Amino acid sequence: MNSSTTNLAQEKVREPLLEGSTLAWSSASNWALVFTFVVGICVYFNALGSVPLFNPDEALYAEPAREMLQNGDWLTTHLNYIVRYTKPPLVIWAQALLFSVLGVSEFAARSFGAACGVVLVVVTQAFVTRYVNLRAGIAAGFSLMTAPLFFGTARECITDVPLSLFLGGAIMAFYAAFREKRSRVLAVLGYILIALAVMTKGPVAIVLPVAILGSYYLSTGGLKEAWQRFFPLVGALIVAVLALPWFVLEIAATKGEYFQEFFVRENFQRFTSEVDSHKAPIWYHVAAVMGGFLPFSLYLPQSVAETLGALRQRLQTAFSGGQSLAQKLLALPAALKQLEPVQSLQYFAVLWLFITVAFFSVSVSKLLPYTLPAFPAAAILFALEIERAVLKPARWRLLIPLLLTAFTCTVAYFVMPFALSKVRNLPDGVLPLAQNAWAAMALAMGTAAALVLANRKQIAVAIVLAAQVMLCVMLAIPLTLKLSQAWEGPLPEMSRYVGKVSEPAFVFDMRKPGVPFYAHRQMSQAWTWAALTSELSRIKCAYIITRSRNKPPLLEMPGYTVIKEEGLYVLLRFDNPFPPTEPYTPSPGIHSMQR
Repeated sequence: MNSSTTNLAQEKVREPLLEGSTLAWSSASNWALVFTFVVGICVYFNALGSVPLFNPDEALYAEPAREMLQNGDWLTTHLNYIVRYTKPPLVIWAQALLFSVLGVSEFAARSFGAACGVVLVVVTQAFVTRYVNLRAGIAAGFSLMTAPLFFGTARECITDVPLSLFLGGAIMAFYAAFREKRSRVLAVLGYILIALAVMTKGPVAIVLPVAILGSYYLSTGGLKEAWQRFFPLVGALIVAVLALPWFVLEIAATKGEYFQEFFVRENFQRFTSEVDSHKAPIWYHVAAVMGGFLPFSLYLPQSVAETLGALRQRLQTAFSGGQSLAQKLLALPAALKQLEPVQSLQYFAVLWLFITVAFFSVSVSKLLPYTLPAFPAAAILFALEIERAVLKPARWRLLIPLLLTAFTCTVAYFVMPFALSKVRNLPDGVLPLAQNAWAAMALAMGTAAALVLANRKQIAVAIVLAAQVMLCVMLAIPLTLKLSQAWEGPLPEMSRYVGKVSEPAFVFDMRKPGVPFYAHRQMSQAWTWAALTSELSRIKCAYIITRSRNKPPLLEMPGYTVIKEEGLYVLLRFDNPFPPTEPYTPSPGIHSMQR
């Protein structure tokens, strides 16, 4: 291949969007970050404490934080006043500190996760603004902010959004350290964030960044330079100094039980086998990303295809005919190293997205929020696709996903009454809210599609992003209130009632670790009828919180009186008609709320 042919091929690869990187920043970029921060605060903190804790997930962190503050043990976490081994304590520490400042409440419990969500949105916008431009940065920030799964999880007091902040921040810091002059400062920041992620959820915080960054720099021929810039041995020392002491102290304090329960059960066994009934098919996390990042996920296939196309063209340019497979593999890093800066960023985001989703897909135990660390990568890919769609003359890149979303929302609006009629115990008001959501989205997407046809692409994108913000604030939050009334209902009030009595109190036939959060006392947990009747036979008087469906069989037995019944739950008092003479001694494990 002669030089003129090579130059022609390289020009074919080059696109207006991808002509180098000017490391864009301006005063407008700063104001845009302030604006996004303010909107994020409004979206994530609006009515944040207006609903009770959702059981069991939120209570599994809020209650240990309350007990930590109460008992003063900041080393070992407890749930229902017995040791809980499942997670490192960073999120629980943060919640306990907020309880000490703001008081024990749902708002204080959720504030750390919501703040982490806002910070990650702003960091993602700043990252994309820096390496693409302001327009793409805003698209990335607002798509991440309003992605349904990220939005919903950021308003819960669980570990997944803080983990996403620390992991995403570390990955972006290392990427920036490779491209910026301040490589040492950014690399140190990356290692500190990895240590915080380890203290949030354990070894996964090391595995994912190493896999993503290692794959990227190995495939692009920058591994040696990255090693020199990142000084990983010093970095390992930083992570060890920050994260290792607590693990050592905890393992020693629990005489090795924490190692067995956390490292073996919560990490190895959860990855290789089903734990806590969280088994799901291999495609589960692909569906979680596509559904949880709607409607922006409809642009991801185009962005990924564009990346693969750019790679194929670059490889065709670099490889001449007659090379063996081994020679092509050896030449691959040099070819990928020649990618334009923004093409390289898009390739990096694809690796980030695919490796994260693949990692959790291989795991046998699966939960929806596990893939949230991939959402900043999805936001980057969406922003790059939007930028390309705005710059290119062709309108189909924006138009097809918009029309598809508008059509789907219109169909959902009419199908929703039939679908929700099949749902048992559907709260009043859910159907109108759901229909309003579909109607609003259909209108917004239809309007945006019309603007694209009128060649007003930027206004169309702005309408989609603004509609998502309005949908979160005006429809998603009221919908959460309705669902909370049905799912949690009177549990806080019932829990506070039993918190004022001295007799033993039971949670029966349901997993509700939020009850001791409101009762401020230890509760007994009975999963089966045999366990409940065995305990009550040795008690003079007790209180039971259970589902209303259990009321009829309980009232058929002597000694039961209904104190309060509301919604799905009932509070009963039990007075033993044959009072025991021996003092009551709880059975082993009766206070465990982990199942």
